[in-house]
Parts: sequence; C-alpha cells; structure tokens
Amino acid sequence: MKKEIVTLLSLVAWLQAGWAQNTVESIRQRYTEMKEYVDSHTGTDTYDGADFGEYYHLQARQWLPGTGGHIEDTYLYWEEVESDDDVIYKPHRVKFVTKKFNFAARNYYQEFLYDPDGSVAFIYAYDPMTQFEGDTEDMQYEFRFYLDKGHLIKAVVKRKRWDDAEYQQVWSGSTLKSPYQSSFDEYMNAARTMQALFINIEKEAY
Repeated sequence: MKKEIVTLLSLVAWLQAGWAQNTVESIRQRYTEMKEYVDSHTGTDTYDGADFGEYYHLQARQWLPGTGGHIEDTYLYWEEVESDDDVIYKPHRVKFVTKKFNFAARNYYQEFLYDPDGSVAFIYAYDPMTQFEGDTEDMQYEFRFYLDKGHLIKAVVKRKRWDDAEYQQVWSGSTLKSPYQSSFDEYMNAARTMQALFINIEKEAY
C-alpha cells in the first residue's frame, strides 16, 4: 500500500511538472495575451490605470557614419513578483520586451517573452536584410523560436524577397541547421541583454 501511495505521488508530481512545461500552444496563448495587453495599455495619462501600462520605455538616438540617423525604441513590460514582505512597492520581473530600430532605411524589429523564472520562452525577430549561404541576394527574414527552460522546442524560419507578396517557410523543427544557429545565438544573447538592462533600470528607477 505504501509503495502504491509513493507511486501515485510520483505520478502527480510528474503530471504537475508536465503542466508547468512550455509548449508551442501555451507560448502562443501567452504571447497573444501579451500583445493584447500592449495594444490596450499605450496611454500616457498616469492617472488612468486602465490605459497606462506597466513598462519602461527607452529611446536611443545617434548619428551613425554612413547610415545617418539611428533610433532605437525599447519597451520593457513588467509585472509584480508576489512577495510576503510588507512593502508598498513589490519587486518586478520583466515579462515582455519589444525593440524597434533602424540602420539607414532598414527597420528591424524584435520581441522577447520571458517565463516567471526569467528563462526566455519566445523570440520573434524581423531582419530586413540578411543573406545566408544559398541566398542569391539579401532577403527579408522572420524568425520564431519557442523555448522551454531555455531549451529550444521549435524554430520557424521564413523569408521573402522584397518583391514577394508572402513569406515562404524555409525551416521548421526542434533543431537548427547551421545557417540559422548563429542567428538563434545572437537573439538569445539579445534577450539576456534586455533582461540585464531591465534589472539595472529597476535599481535606478524603482
């Protein structure tokens, strides 16, 4: 009987662990909810809690030789961390980041979704000018990376020429072939950089 109870408890623990794991479907649901939040919390009235989102907005402007004006807009959305401490202002964790920037007339865009433990859960990136091995010209690329506890569970890569109407999928799977591995590593580093940026902003601004 004791053995059966232990087995049952082990099964429950295994199921609970399974429920806590990210899946492509659960990530998509969280991403959709986050996008809806972003779209509905863009107001600037600090006295209107319904419209005023919980985020930091950073804008960097500089003049780059050869490409001209360069602007980066970064939004770091956060949520409160539940705490038993009797404090007015609870600590925050970064939940979602959007980043838009340009080089000359090319506009780039990135998004990062995070798990409550700080792990990267999802990355979307639009690159308007990339030429991988096998490409005959610069292409527009879209990358989607789904992760669980920092480990890749699915990657989707699409591309199109400037005169194409729609993107064509060129890769989908739980692993990455070499042309796209470097991009994945680059975006993972960017996700960690955004997380570190958030932590440092919290130290100064909150």
